[in-house]
Amino acid sequence: SAPRKELYGPENLIGDAGTLQSQYALLSASLEPLQEWLINTDISLEKTQWIISQVHELHGMQEKFSDNNAIKSAFSDAVKLNFGLGEDNTRAVASVRATLEFATHIHSKLRFKPLSDAVLAIETSSQYSELKSNGHPYRELWDAQKSALAKFENETALDLDKWMRQTDTTTQGLISRNEKAISRPEWLNGWVNYIRIRNEMEASGLGRIWTQVNSGQLDVDQTQNAMHLAIFDQLAREILTHKPRLAQFSGRNQTARQNTFRKYDHKLKQLQQERIASVVAEHNAPSGRAGGRKSEYTEMALLKNELSKKTRHIPIRQLINRASQTLIELKPCFMMGPMSAAHYLRPGQLEFDLVVMDEASQVKPEDALGVIARGKQLIVVGDPKQLPPTSFFDRQDMIEDEDSAAIAQTDSILDAALPLFKMRRLRWHYRSQHQSLIAFSNKNFYDNDLVVFPSPHAKADGFGVKFTYVEGGRFVNQYNVEEARIVAKAAAEHALNCQDESLGIVAMSSKQREQIERALEEECKADPIVADAIEQLRSRDEDLFIKNLENVQGDERDVIYISFTYGPGEVGGRVFQRFGPINSDVGWRRLNVLFTRSKKRMHAFSSMRAEHVEISPTSKRGVQALKNFLHYAEKGQMGGAAIHTGKPPDSDFEVAVIDALHIQGFACEAQVGVAGFFIDIAVIDPGRPGRFLMGIECDGATYHSAKSARDRDRLRQEVLEGLGWNIRRIWSTDWFSNPMGELDPIIRELHRLKTEPAYDQQSEKEEEPQYAYTPAIVEIGKEQELSEMVNQTGSLKIQLEGLADSLIASTFPDTPKDERFLRPAMIEALLEHEPVSRSEFTEKIPYYLRNATNKKEAISFLDQVLDIIAGVEQPEVLEKDHEVNTASNVLFQI
Repeated sequence: SAPRKELYGPENLIGDAGTLQSQYALLSASLEPLQEWLINTDISLEKTQWIISQVHELHGMQEKFSDNNAIKSAFSDAVKLNFGLGEDNTRAVASVRATLEFATHIHSKLRFKPLSDAVLAIETSSQYSELKSNGHPYRELWDAQKSALAKFENETALDLDKWMRQTDTTTQGLISRNEKAISRPEWLNGWVNYIRIRNEMEASGLGRIWTQVNSGQLDVDQTQNAMHLAIFDQLAREILTHKPRLAQFSGRNQTARQNTFRKYDHKLKQLQQERIASVVAEHNAPSGRAGGRKSEYTEMALLKNELSKKTRHIPIRQLINRASQTLIELKPCFMMGPMSAAHYLRPGQLEFDLVVMDEASQVKPEDALGVIARGKQLIVVGDPKQLPPTSFFDRQDMIEDEDSAAIAQTDSILDAALPLFKMRRLRWHYRSQHQSLIAFSNKNFYDNDLVVFPSPHAKADGFGVKFTYVEGGRFVNQYNVEEARIVAKAAAEHALNCQDESLGIVAMSSKQREQIERALEEECKADPIVADAIEQLRSRDEDLFIKNLENVQGDERDVIYISFTYGPGEVGGRVFQRFGPINSDVGWRRLNVLFTRSKKRMHAFSSMRAEHVEISPTSKRGVQALKNFLHYAEKGQMGGAAIHTGKPPDSDFEVAVIDALHIQGFACEAQVGVAGFFIDIAVIDPGRPGRFLMGIECDGATYHSAKSARDRDRLRQEVLEGLGWNIRRIWSTDWFSNPMGELDPIIRELHRLKTEPAYDQQSEKEEEPQYAYTPAIVEIGKEQELSEMVNQTGSLKIQLEGLADSLIASTFPDTPKDERFLRPAMIEALLEHEPVSRSEFTEKIPYYLRNATNKKEAISFLDQVLDIIAGVEQPEVLEKDHEVNTASNVLFQI
C-alpha cells in the first residue's frame, strides 16, 4: 500500500522526477527543430497541433520520395534534394518539374517518332548537349518550315490532321505523300481556285451554298438555281423592307375583303331595285277625267274602271292611248316587239327616255324606225354573226321553201347601226358549261375573240359535243325518216335517264321537225313510261322543244340534239350537195345560231360524214362551216389540230405551287382554258382524270389584268363556280412567308374531294353505265369456230344463236340465263334494229335490255356480234396469252 501512495502522491506529479517534468522534456525535444520556424511564441496549442500534422505529412512525402527507385536513378546525381526545415530546394524542384514536362512532351506531343526515340535513348548530359548543339540548324530549318506551312495552310485551307492521317505516320510515308502531291501541280492549282471561290462566296454571303455543295446535300448542277433562289429571296426581303405595307399584306384579310365586297355588291343591286321601286311608287299618276260618259274616262279613272269590269274590256290600243301617262308612271318599263309597239303606241303619245332593241340582227330597219322615234336614246343589242331578218318571218302561213327564204334576206337595224355608232363588244361567253360547245364558233365565226371560261369537266361524258352517224339515213322530200327515228329514240332515252337536264331538238327543215315530232309520238304510244317522261320534260320551265333551224335563235337548253337531215338519196348513195338555207351567203350565221344553243351537251345526228360534203374555193362559207363542224363533232378536232394545246405556267410562283402539289400526289395542268381566260392551276382528280377537283388562282397576270374590281373579285369567280369549279386562291406574299400554311388546307380539301383511281367508271350523275371495250380473248382452239360463225351463210338469227350456245356459253358458263348477252329478247332486238356499230347499238337497243345484260359477256363479244350483223370479215383472233393494248380501248355504252 505504501508504494501505491508514493505513486499517486503530489511529489510524483510535480517533482523533478514527476510526470509533468518528463512530458515537458519530451515536448521540448520534439519542438526544438521548429523553434526558428515558429517565430510567433504566442501561437496557440491548436495551431501548434495543425503545424505538427503538416510536418508529419511532409515527413511522409519525404520518405516516399526517398524510397522511389525511379526518382533515385533519374535525379540522384543531377539534382541534390536536401530535406529539412531549413533547406532550400526551389532549384531542384524546378529542375524536376522541367524534366517531367519535357518527358510528357516527348511522349504525347512529339509525333516524329525517330526524334522521340533518339531523345529517350540519351543516357548522359553530354549526349543531350551534343544533340542540342546539333539541333540548332535543324531548328532554324524547322522554323522556316513552320512559317511556310502556316502560309500554305492559310492559302490552301489545309487540314493538317487529315493530311497526316493519309500517311502511315512514318517519315517515308509522309515523304511519299508529299512527293505524290508535288508531282501533280495542277491539282494544287485547282484546289487553290476552289478555295478562292469558296472565300469569295463566303465574303458575298453565299457560304451556305458552298457548305451544301461540299456536304453533298446540293447537286452542283443546281448551284445556279440555288444562287438565284438566294438572290431572289434577298431581293424579296429588301422589297418588303422598302415597302412595309406589302409585308403587312395578309391573304386571309384580302379574302375577307373580297367576300365583303361581293356581299355589298349584291346588296347594292338589291338596294338599287328597291330604290327604283320606291321612286316609282312615289310617282303621282294623273287622275284623269272621271265624270260624264265612261267612254270619255282617261288615265287612272279609266284604269280603275277597267279593273272593276269582268267582261267587255276596251281594246288594248285604246287603253294605252287614253291612259298612257298613268301607265308610264305605274310601269315605266315596256317590253314589246317592234310590230307591237307600232300597233299599240300612237305616234307622239308616248316618249321613252331609253329604247333597247335586243336580238337586233333579226329586226328590219323599217320595223325599227317606229320604235326608235318613240325614244330619246337608243341601244341596239345583237350579234351580227347570227340570223338576219328574212321574208320567212313575214308570213307564218306560207308554204315553206328554205331556198326562197334564204334568198329574201335584208339588212337588219344592227347592220345599219354598226357603221354609224360606237360599238361595245360583250366578249364573255358563259352559257356553255363546257368549252368545246363554243370552241367551234369562237374559232370559225368570232376569230377566237370570245372569253371562254374553262369547264371542270374536261372529259366527262355528260358534257361536250357528241356525234352519231345514222348509217341507214336517206334524205328524200326534204326529210330523213331514219334519222328522225334515231333522234326520237335518243330523246326518249334522255327523258328516261336525264330528267334533270332540259332538252331541245333542232332540225334543218320544218318537214324534218314534223317527222321528229311524229317519231317521238310513236315512241310515247309504244311505251307509257316514255310518254310520262316526255310529258315531264315538256312541263319544265325550260320545256322540251322541237324546232327547225329558222326558229331557234334566242333559245337555250342543257342538251341540244341536232338532226342534220341532209344525206344520200338512197342508202350508200352519194350525198346531193344541196343544203337549203346553209347554201346562202349568210348560211354560216344560221349554223352559228345552231351551234351555240346548248349549255351542257350537244349531240349531232347525221346521215353524212364530213368527207361526204364537197367544197371548192367557190363554196359558200356556210357549206365550209358545215363540213368543218361534222369533222369536229366526229373527230374532236378542228382542222386536224387539237382543240386544247395547253400553255406553260404564267410565273415561277405557279411552278412552285404545281411542284408542291405534285409532291403531295396531285397532278395539275397549268393555264387551263381555251380562249381569253385561263385558270392558273387546275388539279386533276386522280380517280377521274377527265375531271378537275379544284381551280387555284394566283395573283398573277390574270388577276391584275382585270379592268374592274367587280370583274376581278366577283363576276369571274361566280361564273366559274356556276360551271362547277371549286376555286381557291393563293396569294404570293403568303406563299413567300409560309408556303405550307397555304398549301395544307388545300391538300386536306383535295383529299376530301378526290375519287380513288379504282372505281366503276360512270359520269358524275347517274347516267347509263360506261365500260371500257376490250376485244374478247379467244383460245386458239376456238379460232376456227368463231371464224365459221362470222362467215357462215345461214340466217342472222341462226348465227347469233350459234354464237350464244357454243362460244359465249362455254366462255361464261356461270352467267344466269336472264342476264346472258344473246338471250332471246336481245336477239330479237338485234334482228329488228341490226346495229353495225357500238354507237348504233347504244342508240337502237333499248336501255332496259342493255342494263340487264351481264357486263363481262357484252364487253367481250359485242364487236363479234356487230361484225356478224354487218357480215364483215372477222379480224385476226388474238392468242390467249397476247397482251391487249388497253391504251387503244374506246368507251361505249352497254
